[in-house]
Amino acid sequence: MAPTNLDRLKVPEDREPDLRLYRRLWLSRIDLGEAKDIASELLASKLRIPRSRPMTGQLLALNTALVVTYARPFVSSRGTSVAEKAVPGSLLRVLTSTEREFHEELIEMRNKEVAHTDADYLDLTIEVFPDGDGGIFRATRQALRRPAVRALHTIIEKLEHAIESRCEELRTLLPHNVWM
Repeated sequence: MAPTNLDRLKVPEDREPDLRLYRRLWLSRIDLGEAKDIASELLASKLRIPRSRPMTGQLLALNTALVVTYARPFVSSRGTSVAEKAVPGSLLRVLTSTEREFHEELIEMRNKEVAHTDADYLDLTIEVFPDGDGGIFRATRQALRRPAVRALHTIIEKLEHAIESRCEELRTLLPHNVWM
């Protein structure tokens, strides 16, 4: 049964950064778990990636959800990469250089294509007429292919292990058996 009184213990001031980090890591585990579930769904699905027409709504939704939920621990709500402040950048050390590059590509994809529409990043040409306009828009956004989704699944598992290790360290520093 859930406790009826959730009055939180005020931790000593020198432990506040540890508690803030633990909370951030706790939330990051949820985000990464969600991203891993979406990656698993994409890998198990029979959705075809179209080559010459736009993605289907379902494929678009799953790709959007995957990129956004994966990136959540590493960006602020305004799209600026703040890995050092949100989730410690040191956790990314478990990734190979290729995995780190892919991680950075996903963060950029989230910031410029998926969560925001950046007209400077996208290939867009507009012609204005007195009674309207016309445009040519070359969508750069493509669905992640199965090898990329598998690679992301592996990255998420590595990050989950790194987060759990860091949480184990923090649990030795924080008070036990109290709500904080």
